[in-house]
Amino acid sequence: MINVNTTVPSPIEVGAWSPTMDIIALALESEEVLGVRTSVQWQCIWTVKEEEGKVNSLVWRSDGKVIGVGYTAVINLYNVEGAVLIHTSPIPAPSPLLNWCCVPLKKPPKRLKPIMPYLPKVDDVKADIITTRELLENTGDANIMLAAEDDKLKLLSQGVLHIGTIKESKVEAASMSTSGFDVCLVKRKEEHNPELKVYHCRKLERYKSYINDVTVLYCKILTMSTYLSETFKVMSDTWEDVLSEFNKKLFSFHMSLHPSNLSEQFLHLLITGTASDELQNFLVNTLKEKEIQKLLTSTLQSYEGIERLITQNVMACCQVIVTQLSTLLGMARWYDRYGVIGLQEGSVQHTIHAITGLMIKAQELLQCISYSKLKLGSFLKWLLRATISLADVGTNNIQLTEEETNHVIKFLKTGALFSTKADKSHFNIDLVWQYFSEDELVVPPEYLNNKILDTVLTLLKDKKPYLTVQPSISLITAHKRFNESLSCCFTGLIGIEDDMECTHVIDIPGIYSLSPDASCLRVVDSTTNRIKLLPLVDSPGSSPDMVSDTASRDQRISRDQRGSRAVTTISPVDDTRHEVADKITAIYNYDGDYVLLTEGKDGSRSIVITFEDDVVAKPLPPDTNEVLVSDTRRLGAVISSYHRRIQVYDFDDDNS
Repeated sequence: MINVNTTVPSPIEVGAWSPTMDIIALALESEEVLGVRTSVQWQCIWTVKEEEGKVNSLVWRSDGKVIGVGYTAVINLYNVEGAVLIHTSPIPAPSPLLNWCCVPLKKPPKRLKPIMPYLPKVDDVKADIITTRELLENTGDANIMLAAEDDKLKLLSQGVLHIGTIKESKVEAASMSTSGFDVCLVKRKEEHNPELKVYHCRKLERYKSYINDVTVLYCKILTMSTYLSETFKVMSDTWEDVLSEFNKKLFSFHMSLHPSNLSEQFLHLLITGTASDELQNFLVNTLKEKEIQKLLTSTLQSYEGIERLITQNVMACCQVIVTQLSTLLGMARWYDRYGVIGLQEGSVQHTIHAITGLMIKAQELLQCISYSKLKLGSFLKWLLRATISLADVGTNNIQLTEEETNHVIKFLKTGALFSTKADKSHFNIDLVWQYFSEDELVVPPEYLNNKILDTVLTLLKDKKPYLTVQPSISLITAHKRFNESLSCCFTGLIGIEDDMECTHVIDIPGIYSLSPDASCLRVVDSTTNRIKLLPLVDSPGSSPDMVSDTASRDQRISRDQRGSRAVTTISPVDDTRHEVADKITAIYNYDGDYVLLTEGKDGSRSIVITFEDDVVAKPLPPDTNEVLVSDTRRLGAVISSYHRRIQVYDFDDDNS
């Protein structure tokens, strides 16, 4: 039965079925990715279009909750509910995502989880970051993504953490056994048949639970780092929304002054009570009384909002990160489990130093905001009073205290008006902006002259304290250094390639289909039009060793030497149930079995399903371009009409 028969706005380039739902993901030539439900009718449930460009591949996690999208330079992971971006991994070259294998783990005993501080949802963010990224943390299984680059096959734990590399070029198919012991890959050879290679991954099989523990903790810390990034963005936007326009007006007026500058003009107005014609016109007609009053109110509200974000969001999040890193530090000291897979105590300690440095920067920003509220608030209040006096309209009831006047004098004399940005396009009337820039601080924090802090740091100089002070860097730079330190902490982890062994090399003499769990390889013999089955690994629950060449399996394995490498040729078990008259042109994995694509002498093509007692063939449209068959569900899609028309079939229906 045809459930769907429709067209799409742009040619389809890549497609993949969900392993658990009647959803198909389609990557279009227009660089969009569609998630379509096909149970009753064509229902597009989400659309993704990123700036990364062309989509090279799509792969689903085994539970169907996360989908990986391979672009030219990045791999993005999306939550299927709403297509919310969960994680982005940069890659040096286009990497086709070949498979996302599930390696079941023994259920660990229930442990009392530490109580974490409540993290408020960040405003102006489309999705709840914490809830969304929990999809990477609470899986219960070791999900290994296999991604092919030009000269290697990468293994990514949970699709996030790189845990190993197999140096093989031109890999076009790959899968992993459910034990994690074997990785099977098919590589294309120039002017030769494809080649199957089987690798034993002893370290991965032995330490898979510990690798998953480290990966889950890594995902948790990444979640917190993403939370910090979004919070910093909201803080920066809060400041920009209030003061950016005012800064531009001041800078424009400042550039028109010669030979004097804006600070001198304001000081003269403060001391004498009189202003030049240019300044009077600027204050009365450009800035205006109501605008200054509005700016004074909104500036104080902006500062209070940033202070709340720091105390409630940033500091609480940093505490969570320190807790997670402390756990990671304890794991690194357990060498037999975690040290042996590459987790190093020194790297974790360096990352703890980086996050504590970020916490100090957040405290610096709080101090800077406190000073700005006093000085800038007093300056704006005085500016409002001066503008009303110069306009000579109504009664001026604004009075400044002696303390506020001193703040104004100090504000003008310290040169805060000339705290220019790196592009020199304008300046800022406060110092908060410099913490949201990647450049060094223009005006260092005032605690540099704190004698008590200098004494403490001198005493702890040789004690390697966790608290490190870096006065010249901004808040954004401190966060960037934390991310770099975190990346170095997990770089080179596992190193499973050192313990890998290629045990089998098999020439594939025709069209093939590699099962998702690496249990078998099916090959179509082009001369006899029959299907051969090669069992690769034992069924789940048995030993993960390769299938031996015993008589009971009706296999005959012979080895000969070609050059310097061993080549294994094999005569596998005949898996043909019924004779198929038409030529078999493709074979697909299908719900633990297989589906055939055939072509008759007249050029007509059909989908063929061979049951134990019957053969079912469904003719395909003459202009068929591609067929997509679900590995786990009895669904198929036919793409035709120059990749623009799609028909979805339900193979369970008697009329299909």
